[in-house]
Amino acid sequence: MRVAVVGIDGTGKTTVLRSMRETDGITAIHAIRAHEDPASPVAELSRMLADASAAADALGGVHLKLAALALQLHLYGPAERQAAGQGRTVLADRHPLIDPLVYLPLFGRIETDDAEPGADVPSWWQKQDAAAARAVRTWLRECTGGEDPWSVGADLLQLGTRPPQEMFDGLVRRFGVAAPDAVLHLDLPVAEAVSRTRGRDRSHELHETTEFLTRARQGYAAVLEWLGAHRPEIAVRRIDCSGRSVPEVAEQVRRVLGDLGR
Repeated sequence: MRVAVVGIDGTGKTTVLRSMRETDGITAIHAIRAHEDPASPVAELSRMLADASAAADALGGVHLKLAALALQLHLYGPAERQAAGQGRTVLADRHPLIDPLVYLPLFGRIETDDAEPGADVPSWWQKQDAAAARAVRTWLRECTGGEDPWSVGADLLQLGTRPPQEMFDGLVRRFGVAAPDAVLHLDLPVAEAVSRTRGRDRSHELHETTEFLTRARQGYAAVLEWLGAHRPEIAVRRIDCSGRSVPEVAEQVRRVLGDLGR
């Protein structure tokens, strides 16, 4: 069974899934930060891509942020297929076919001055460690056949303007990932989410603002409603995370997985 675990930043998805990673029969994969699992065979590349994403945040560039996101999501399909082939339940922290339905349209609304690449692309490469930049460039060529990160971001921004079904189909083609069997929505009020993200050690990302998270929460509601109407074969379940600890949310996830498996 393949399950997408989604929700706005601050819901505790990564921590909850990390706590379940050692559970018998379950594999938890972070679709964006594969290095959350130090045993991942692509952990080093994933860390380099995370640094590339942070460089895009520092520049404030939506195109480059989405280019880094695309390169991160390309790591997910092989990991999922390997785990599923071992007969394990795969829990995806983020999902290449679900989360972009929410975030691509929202990134298109961010006002920036990067309609043209200008100096941003060379600055982006320079902000990365030299060896890491070479690895990222090699992965960019492998995934897209070219070396222009700007066009990758522009392509995803354009995809985000399309209706949900067209976006979904386009994401399938890009990332070679099958639809999940279920989506678990970890839901949390925005005020609580913002409070939690402000307490993180790592730097804030481009999209971690109250306004953006509010729109993202609304976006998840709309996307999950669309899934229920147009992809009824994908089970959708909501888990209320407000005021709940990580062990409490993890227990709720286990209960829902048990119900889905019956």
